[in-house]
Amino acid sequence: MRAPMHLTLDIARKMIDAMIRYAQDNRVMPGSFAVVDEGGHVIAAERRDDGLPATFDIAIDKAWTAATMKTSARVLEVITRGQGWRLNVKYNGRLTIIPGSVPVVSGNRVIGGIGHSGGSAEEDEAIAQAGLSAFYREDHIDFTGEDMLRSLRKVADAVINHVTGNKLRPVAITIVDEWGWPVLIYRMDGAPYGYIEVSRDKAWTAAAFKIPTDSVADKVGVNYGVGWNERLVTTAGGIPFNLRARYSQ
Repeated sequence: MRAPMHLTLDIARKMIDAMIRYAQDNRVMPGSFAVVDEGGHVIAAERRDDGLPATFDIAIDKAWTAATMKTSARVLEVITRGQGWRLNVKYNGRLTIIPGSVPVVSGNRVIGGIGHSGGSAEEDEAIAQAGLSAFYREDHIDFTGEDMLRSLRKVADAVINHVTGNKLRPVAITIVDEWGWPVLIYRMDGAPYGYIEVSRDKAWTAAAFKIPTDSVADKVGVNYGVGWNERLVTTAGGIPFNLRARYSQ
């Protein structure tokens, strides 16, 4: 099999499935998984049921580091002689030498990065490697369990099917928990990476106020013009919902 020359959402989801399966089989504590493109922008990221909220962005930052530095955190630590953390001053804390990331290489070119957060350094690195192995496989490794994550995937799939079925422009989808912490992010093929943060902000706003985002200004009376919160969005696209009274979008 010839490895794909670029990452798609389907490939990213396949890699995350393999990582979750490896984590389950090896009884690693629930965490978060991320796959980014060559520029370090999220294609797919997910948090397992009961995974710590903070692991989500750590996994993304690990994947971002692997893609933009074109090497794993383990190698980067050696190259920088353990001083890579100093680069965080330049990159606002995103660059990390914490193990758990690997670049995705195809045709002698780095086309993305993979990151995991939630286990030990050795476990995170092994899980990221499991995701990389899935990139070079034709078959799909499914995972079992994770009832809540499976349910949220169905919600995201329904959005994707609606977009494709109605020939709408590709979108980014974010689902957050009741506290506004992301559980799932998917960026459809062809969607600009700028949609990612917009999607996250809409999901956060809907969860925070428990109403659709385009109703916040009228129903809550928020003066969004003063910029009191840069995450607040008052345009349409964010909808709250209860799924076993635990999650909102």
